[in-house]
Amino acid sequence: MATITINLNDEINEKFRQAIRQKVGEGKGAIGKATEEAIISWIKEKEQDDIANEMLEIMENGLKMGKIKIKEREELHER
Repeated sequence: MATITINLNDEINEKFRQAIRQKVGEGKGAIGKATEEAIISWIKEKEQDDIANEMLEIMENGLKMGKIKIKEREELHER
């Protein structure tokens, strides 16, 4: 397990703590548990962004199938 020290502005800190009290409660480890959930959520969001960007790049460049390069769906039906 790792220890991370972060600095938050007062407004974000208060909103985060308020959300924790509403969702998790005020028990021991509540802030750590909520912070871990927030980090996991952020990581998943960034991974999905990366996947979406890769797919957009493939769509823009066309699907390469050897010598055949297909950019639009209609091209498949023309063959």
